[in-house]
Amino acid sequence: MSPSSQDSVNQAGFEPAKWVAIVTMAVDHYGKIVAPDLFLETHAVGRVAFPLFAAIIGLRLGDRPLRAASYLKRLVPWAIVSQPVFVLVGRDWHDGNIMITLAIGVTAVFLLERFRESPSPIWVLGLFALLPVAWFCEFGILGAAMIPAMALIGARNVQTGLWATGPLGAVANIVPAWPPLTWVDLAALGSSLVMIASVRLNVRLPRLPGQAFYAFYPAHLLALHFYDLYV
Repeated sequence: MSPSSQDSVNQAGFEPAKWVAIVTMAVDHYGKIVAPDLFLETHAVGRVAFPLFAAIIGLRLGDRPLRAASYLKRLVPWAIVSQPVFVLVGRDWHDGNIMITLAIGVTAVFLLERFRESPSPIWVLGLFALLPVAWFCEFGILGAAMIPAMALIGARNVQTGLWATGPLGAVANIVPAWPPLTWVDLAALGSSLVMIASVRLNVRLPRLPGQAFYAFYPAHLLALHFYDLYV
């Protein structure tokens, strides 16, 4: 990695993008759980959320691939905790929640790094073993693949990674969208602008505690579910 690329990822202000991702995710789920009459509008807003999460994780892993183990220590337990809540709000048990998608993407980066350090068929077999699991998760195989793709792009040039967030996010939306790539799903392209603004505008926002997002995911789904039931 070039020094300039290293510096830019170290100085990148991803915190505003994280806040935007959390808020837009909550808006999306509000439409799906509480206000189906607003589904198209809230769904369009929510299309930027996953690309932002995947891009932030991917770019950080492109800078330091060894972070993968740290991410997995948080993602895997919260993915397990979130699955019953995910089912409670209307999904099937065989559908994997978004935490599982992110964990699969991070695992792919981990395996690719191990293959780079010590080429062995075992790491390739591990990658193939992830495919059937990713197929049944939110955003599917293309969604999970966005994290290693962002890591590879970001390792070479972080600015390119910022611009790639939207196009890759729109591609990831092919899987859950039907019909694929409607105008609503193309709203994912806006995630590039969010990432670029987050880094360049240098807006100071409160830093989220390490476990904040992970806990927020099942908590806000539960809150919306009970709000819909009793309010």
